[in-house]
Amino acid sequence: MVEVFTHTYNEIFKQYKNISVPEYQRPYRWTTEKVDELLMDLEEFFITKPNSTLEYYMGGILFFQDNKERKSQIIDGQQRLTTLTLIQYLLDGELKPNQNLAYNNHISFYNIKRNLTYLEEKRLLLDKLNELKFFTRLRFTLILSDNEDNAFAFFDSQNNRGVSLGADDFLKAYHLREVHSEHLQEHLAQDWERTVFNSQKEKNFETGLQHLFYKILYRGRMWKGQSQLIPEDKDVLLKSFQKQTLKSPNDDVYELFPGRVNQRYKFLFPKDDNTSEFLGEEIETQSSLDLPFAIRQPIFKGHNFFKFTKKYHDIHQHLFSETSATEVSVIKAREYYYAIYTEKMSVYLRHYMQLCMVMYYDTFGEAMIDKAVKHFDYLIGSIRVEKYYVKREAVKNSLIDNSNNLLDVIANAYIPQEVFEFITAQSKAKSIYENENLDADNGVRNAYKNRVLTYFNQSETTLKKRLQWI
Repeated sequence: MVEVFTHTYNEIFKQYKNISVPEYQRPYRWTTEKVDELLMDLEEFFITKPNSTLEYYMGGILFFQDNKERKSQIIDGQQRLTTLTLIQYLLDGELKPNQNLAYNNHISFYNIKRNLTYLEEKRLLLDKLNELKFFTRLRFTLILSDNEDNAFAFFDSQNNRGVSLGADDFLKAYHLREVHSEHLQEHLAQDWERTVFNSQKEKNFETGLQHLFYKILYRGRMWKGQSQLIPEDKDVLLKSFQKQTLKSPNDDVYELFPGRVNQRYKFLFPKDDNTSEFLGEEIETQSSLDLPFAIRQPIFKGHNFFKFTKKYHDIHQHLFSETSATEVSVIKAREYYYAIYTEKMSVYLRHYMQLCMVMYYDTFGEAMIDKAVKHFDYLIGSIRVEKYYVKREAVKNSLIDNSNNLLDVIANAYIPQEVFEFITAQSKAKSIYENENLDADNGVRNAYKNRVLTYFNQSETTLKKRLQWI
């Protein structure tokens, strides 16, 4: 069982007994530079730009709740909790009753001693923070797992990421600080951490938020036109989803924009219990798939960012991961995707297909989506047939080289036929299939060709009639 809570720093050590650092954990590695980054953030939040109604969000931590041994083992969050404990020890002169953290690694010993000395040099700042009772306003999302296998899986995935935080961690912390309701903050943080935990537990990167931001949302929003398309990286991602998001004039309401799923409302009011109202009317749908957002719309800081993220994560899950979907067209589209886009397919082309499908669903819902996936594969598959080696730039170049940017066509179309007609009119793809001759190629291109022939149950030996089959 997995439970998600939010607690202040003080509450963690009050409510959970025997908190320990398991032996398999990596050592405490924070440098004085990392400690200084934290202190500068705390100084800005509590002293330079104070707001007595806000809490400072410290991110998520994971405990394995060992009920047999009556211990709470820190799986993720050791670096932050240790650093805060050093600060608290320096201020109080002693540890709290439940702060029986133990370290058995010489690297940890060295870093603890060094950072404690450094913190002593910052005593004036720490005393000012202590006067403001900052510990009572440090808020964590706490994930409790009573399953050791799940805890280890999460631990492995976190360690593989390295010490530095991912873009999704920065985005979560940034936008939570823009939510001015503690109760709403708690709901949003719990939803976010639950999504992260489930993707790590399943060991499936493509169900996670990193994949969503890097391969779907950034590209869908920023890859426009046919000029230079900037590849995704951490810096441009943070610029797009932090600096370029909007501040609503009223913290309790933000603007909505007209689109397929919103032809009625102009403003949304978030409520403390994580439900929403449109101009005082309760939301008419319970499905996040129908939230009144469009993938290329402006995003407001705080609540809007979290709900926007949830909608497109759930759309991706609905199309590629869920097995409970009842729409026949979605089921057929997923069957086609998994028949053709196996692990042997280029990962770049697989992500390209996912991007096209999410954007199509955003524009048209499930309408003719089983036909859409075959049209997208006609265009994307031509890249596979043409190139023995598909490099990272292949997707970007495909958008630039065609007569128009396919993502623009999908986002701006009024009816599915506009998308289909654009794809079937691409002369380069048509020429690639008409001149296809892969009989002597026993590699990835021929494997793709055979998957297509098998799916369409064709006795043909070439893909020259590919357009007729869809």
